[in-house]
Amino acid sequence: MKRLGQGGSSLIELMIALAIGLFITAAAISLMLGNRQTYDTTEGLSRIQESARIAFELLARDLREAGLNSCGGARQFVNILNSPSSLWWTQWNGGLRGYGGSDAFSGAAFGSAVGQRATGTSALHIMRSGSQPNTVSSHDTASQTITLSPRNAGLAAGDLAIVCNFSQASLFQVSAAGTNTVAHAPDGSPGNCSRGLGFANPPDCSQNGQTYRYEANAVVMKLESLAWYVGNTGRSSTTSRSLFRVAPQNNAGTLSLVAEEVLDGVIDLQVDYLLEGGSAYVAASAVSDWTSVTGVRLQLVIEEPDRPAAVTDRVRRTLTHVVTLRNRLS
Repeated sequence: MKRLGQGGSSLIELMIALAIGLFITAAAISLMLGNRQTYDTTEGLSRIQESARIAFELLARDLREAGLNSCGGARQFVNILNSPSSLWWTQWNGGLRGYGGSDAFSGAAFGSAVGQRATGTSALHIMRSGSQPNTVSSHDTASQTITLSPRNAGLAAGDLAIVCNFSQASLFQVSAAGTNTVAHAPDGSPGNCSRGLGFANPPDCSQNGQTYRYEANAVVMKLESLAWYVGNTGRSSTTSRSLFRVAPQNNAGTLSLVAEEVLDGVIDLQVDYLLEGGSAYVAASAVSDWTSVTGVRLQLVIEEPDRPAAVTDRVRRTLTHVVTLRNRLS
């Protein structure tokens, strides 16, 4: 006798229910994966935008300060460092010198080793004031001592420095520094080749050189000589290139070159230049007078950092930024 109120599902009904459940599960997984991919792309774009903002800010800050703004365009320049032509960071370039993708630069040689410059990328050498200008009170040429007023603001023994007025600028290495004095005796490394700070053509590197006394109200400032380039990181698991900065660092009076990785994910740097009176940006090879450059166009290719190099959908963007060298505009 059949009992009322009892029943069950057939095999066909069970299979249909399982199929519907699998379809809903697949749709949920697909939606979750799509949301995850969208999140990864958005996160990658955010990282690229952040990297671009930092890179352009750092590069633009150095470019805008290229040269010697406190010297009022000194007409003559003398470099009394020992063998300045053998050290890229002691070669005065007016504040700016660029190198194209095929141009060799001794500050960052092409190569595949860690820290070496990536083939085909540009490089920038910038020289600028690195400290608050110090006002000259007096200059004793016999003892090679410059007295500052009211005090020495930031200059230490071993630093590269510039002393200048409206007529002349002299690049030297500080041999000693006090509370309100700096000396330019022929000591240190690379050291000064002469006691004199005067201009001569060709340069006079004899022991006494050309004597020149800087009058009161001339200025003395630390000189920073640095270069930017894209180099290899040696990391195979993530982006293998970064933006590097190389500069001499003063360690207890001794200068040594230090290359620092500043920003990962930057895989290319290309730089073009606008010349005074020009209407179009040109490559570094077309610039014959670097003091005539009034604008710099930076192009960075930035790849999403922190993702394995084997990932095929890494986000990559090319971004451009223009910097006007306002201190060179008349």
